[in-house]
Formats: sequence, C-alpha cells, structure tokens
Amino acid sequence: MNYLFDTLTRYGTDFPREFWDTLWRQLLYPIFMVLKSKSEMSKALNHEEISVWLSTTMIQALRNMISLFTHFFENLEYMLDRFLDLLALCICQENDTLARIGSNCLQQLILQNVTKFTPAHWDQIVGAFVDLFTRTEATSLFSAAMSSTNGSSRSPSRPPLPETTSSDAAAQSPDNALGINGIDSTTPSSVSPDPTTPRGDTPRTRANTTTTLGSLNSQNTDAELESFAAPTTPSQTIPVTAARRRFFNQIITKCVLQLLMIETVSELFNVDSVYSSIPSHNLLRLMSLLKKSYTFAKKFNENRELRTRLFREGFMRQPPNLLKQESGSASVYVSILLRMFSDKGDERRASRSETEKALIPLCEDIVASYISLDEDTQQRNIQTWRPVVVDVLEGVTGFDGDDFAKFTPTFAPLAVGLLRRDMGASPELQRTLQGFWARVTEVGLGISVAGDMLGGRRGSEAPSPTRLRSNREARRETLVGGGGGGAMGGKR
Repeated sequence: MNYLFDTLTRYGTDFPREFWDTLWRQLLYPIFMVLKSKSEMSKALNHEEISVWLSTTMIQALRNMISLFTHFFENLEYMLDRFLDLLALCICQENDTLARIGSNCLQQLILQNVTKFTPAHWDQIVGAFVDLFTRTEATSLFSAAMSSTNGSSRSPSRPPLPETTSSDAAAQSPDNALGINGIDSTTPSSVSPDPTTPRGDTPRTRANTTTTLGSLNSQNTDAELESFAAPTTPSQTIPVTAARRRFFNQIITKCVLQLLMIETVSELFNVDSVYSSIPSHNLLRLMSLLKKSYTFAKKFNENRELRTRLFREGFMRQPPNLLKQESGSASVYVSILLRMFSDKGDERRASRSETEKALIPLCEDIVASYISLDEDTQQRNIQTWRPVVVDVLEGVTGFDGDDFAKFTPTFAPLAVGLLRRDMGASPELQRTLQGFWARVTEVGLGISVAGDMLGGRRGSEAPSPTRLRSNREARRETLVGGGGGGAMGGKR
C-alpha cells in the first residue's frame, strides 16, 4: 500500500482525468468495498485477522486517500463528491474506530484544503453534512415502543421498521433499514448479551453508548425513578427478543453517531480559517441541521410517556433521554450564530437578518426552558443547561449598543426569571447576570456601574466578542468535547 500511494504521488501529475477515473474505479475505491457489505463487515468484526486489518492498514489507506486528494487538489477536485461519499461510508459504521477515523478524515479533508474551496465545493461539503445528519437521526425512537400513544399494541415478535432515505434504501435490506452500515441484523451471535448496550468492538464503546441515552436522566429523584420502574407482574413483562434487541441497538448507534456529527461541526468551526471561508448561506444551512437535532432531542425528552414505555419494554436499564444531544447541539448552534451576528465582515453582515431570525428565538427558548426546570427534581438538567444559558447571556451582553437596546425587551424579563435560581451554586451565572444588568443600566439609563461592583470590570466595558467566544468554546468542551463520561467525551 505504501508503494502504491508513493507511486501515485510521484507520477500522478501527468495522469489524465480518464486515468484517475480508472484508478478510482478499479484500484482505490475497492480497498474500502468491505464497508458497503453488512455481511462482510460482520465477518470482519468477528475475524481477528481481518479486524486488525480494518483498524490498521485500511485506516492508513483512508488517510493516504486524503493526502492524495490534497496533493493533487487541482486534478482531483472534480472527485470531491466521491471522497465525501467514501468518508460518509466510514462514519456510518457501528464500529467505533472506523466512525471516529472517518470523522477525523473528513475534518482533515476540509482543513487541508479550506483555502482552495469554491462556493460550489462548499455546497457539496454542506450537502454531505445534510446527508450525514439525516442518516444518523434516530427517528425510530418515536416508533420503537410497541404500545402507541392511543394504547394500541403491536406484535412484540417483529419491531416496526423505520423509514429510510432514498440514498440508504438501495444498500439496506428490510432487516437493517436504519441506514447504518456494518450491522448484521440476521446473525444471532452478533447481539450484545448486555441489553443496555449495542453490540460494539470495545467495552469503552459500550459504556459511552449507554451514556448517550441514559446517564443524564431528565428526572433525578428516587420518586421520579420509581415511576419509570418496569412492571413486576410476570404477565405484564414484555420479553426482549434477539431481533428486537438488535433493533434497539441500531437506534442507540444512530444516537451515538448524531453526537459524533455535532462534535465534528463544533471542532471544525472552532478553526478560524474554516469559519471565515464558508459562505454565510452554507453556514446557516449547517446551523439548521443543529437546530433540527436540538428540536428532535427536545421533543423526545419531553415525551415522558414514550420514554417510560421504552424503559419498561427493555430498551435500556435506565430511563432513556437525549439530553446531551439537545444541549450539545444548542451550544454549538448558539456559539456559531453569536459569532456570525457580531461579525463585522461584509460576508456576514449581508446575511445578518437571517442570522438574527435563526439566533434570537432559540436563545429565548433556551433561557425560558431553563427557568422552567424544577430545582428539586431536575438538578442534572439545570447543571447541563447552565453553561448554554451563560453563553446566551454573555453573547447578548456583548452586542453593540443599538442591538443590545433592541433585544433588551426580550431578554430582560428572562433575566429577571433567572434571579429565582440559587446563585450560590452558580457564581458564573451570577457574574453573567450582573454584567447583563450593568449593560441595561448603561444603555437604557445612561448610568455606568463602578468596576468594583462587577468584580473589577467597569460597567461601560461590554465584554468583547473575542473574549466571549473564547469563554464559550472553553465551556462547550464540557458539553460536546469534554473528557470522560459522555459519548462525545472520548472514544465511543
């Protein structure tokens, strides 16, 4: 393989397009054909020698493909869609190593060529993200419970099959209609013996997958957990068949991959060159994917009846939720849009009205939802959402005078509602609220607050967008990139 890519790099400058097409079709793409077959992937993951090849040689081949594309960008840029499809194939795998490597290579493809991309290239890249977010959206969560909301029941012997996108349908059999590659839904030996976790290749994968849906429970008291308890009467217990367990595991895999996509967007747009190069309309299109992910997770988290049914039917050993997806997508969404709104460049100012329409309503919804959380039963939710609320308030406080005055009627009542919270438990939120009210007195009343009243910062000094962005990025690490515990805090 090393000789192959060394030879291509040495002589590729003279290759005509027709020959590159032949190389792709007959030599390069076939290296990764095993990823397209769920039966072959099942054999690979259960065969030690092939599994080692997947995690070593094939991964190196994928990295060499990215290097080859970068080296011959002018010759190969017409193949961008093929490279993006290959990376999507790697990302949408149940295997943790392959999915992570696919995500990393996607980032490297963008980072190494970011200054060369044209608007047409960005259309293709964002289109690839649209496809990835769609394929990893766990829509089957809402049809996974055998009892519908009106009390009717489906047969427990065959789980309902979710809808698939047209791009997935051709490659997937009815037994694996989730669009996740590498899942053999017909091999009993592939089922994980632990009903709380999907089949995976490492204990770390299984542990972090469980965290995706279950460890951040929306209700966190003994009384609340009791209300989720599985029925004790034997006649009421619903057996979890092997087929149904595989179905549940596929759904959980999608949830994990959705978090991986949120993390990928977060890491990419922390890089200034990526943020400054992508056209605004494409960046807003990307933000709409995060908003959809947030809305989806919030809808599921608020459906207590569905979550209770899933818990009682053995979906997981603890009440499932998508709290990390909901908070993580909102955090990245708010961070990027606040940066766009404060950006003075011509490209961003031209789309400022669209940015405002996307940003302000969701910020208002986030703070209002946080205020409504119950101090006694939802402490975990409060702790998870607090950094996002601080991001919102800091961002609004950092607006220019005219913009701050414009949105004060929207956020001042919410800031009053936040005063109900125990500030002793959240000094950062307390400081942020102080800064907000200092701006209110300055902009609305023309009164500056003394610096010693705000911990050394004068009231006339609004926090700079650069400093606010730095603070938001540091806090967002705890939501979508922090170490340990979460499905996005390390290896899946």
